Amino acid sequence: MLHPNVNNSEVVARTAFQPMSFMDILEAVFSIYRNHFRLILGICAVYFIFTFGANLFTAISTLFFKDSGLQGLTIAIDLGVVWITILVALFSAGALLFTGAQLYLGEEITASTAFGQVAHRFGAYLGSFLLWMLVVGLLALTIIGIPFSIYFGTRWGFYAQAALIEGTSATNALKRSRELVRGVWWHVCGIMLAIFLLGFMIQIVLQFFLLFAFGFTEVVSGAGGPLQLFQRMLSPELTDWDGLATYVIHCFINDVVNSLVLPLTPIGITLLYFDRRIRKEGFGTEVLVTSEMA
Repeated sequence: MLHPNVNNSEVVARTAFQPMSFMDILEAVFSIYRNHFRLILGICAVYFIFTFGANLFTAISTLFFKDSGLQGLTIAIDLGVVWITILVALFSAGALLFTGAQLYLGEEITASTAFGQVAHRFGAYLGSFLLWMLVVGLLALTIIGIPFSIYFGTRWGFYAQAALIEGTSATNALKRSRELVRGVWWHVCGIMLAIFLLGFMIQIVLQFFLLFAFGFTEVVSGAGGPLQLFQRMLSPELTDWDGLATYVIHCFINDVVNSLVLPLTPIGITLLYFDRRIRKEGFGTEVLVTSEMA
């Protein structure tokens, strides 16, 4: 939490080009979020529009084709929507990542510029993501592979920053991340995990209270344990046309919360990336920012 006598705009300037603790990173993340809320909200709005629209399209198409015997078409639509949602999430997270980097470095940035950089580097960005998912995702499918999944997920955790900020290729992005994490894996894993958990906790708390405020008592209470509670909150069900209005409101609340919480992870991991460069490479004001952002 920021101290009452500390201006938000001073936090990033105070931590720029200096090693940061976990609390310094959190302060800088929330400072960037508060001071540039309209800019970040504009990027998040793109994510919200696509995800909310995708949820509605999937729900209506499922109901429409449910009794038509065209289950194959429904599955194809669902898979297509899932991939579009993933690409939109990647695009939005990349724009937030690049925006956080520019703001941390004291540069001016607009939403269109951020999206333009992601579009320019999207091939390497997507390629590094697919390589990351291929290894980390496959390892996570088996119990014995989960520890290895966590290991490689952390080891290659800065692939997006390398691809979008440094302009490396997909394979070199993974190698670059490995270099930055070498020797401090536990430190990086702990901070990354803390950032993910913080975002998840904020998301759950906001969804809980908003759903309860809108009368979704059967969602935030009901029978079952914590897993059932999270399932009801995060994944609303739609069984017939009569429940469409309730489903739409539930999805709207969830997607609004997801969009507002989305910036925390990419910006937080980006600040951790800069911290690693400062500690490992002496990254500072002498570095020509323009040469890395080209």
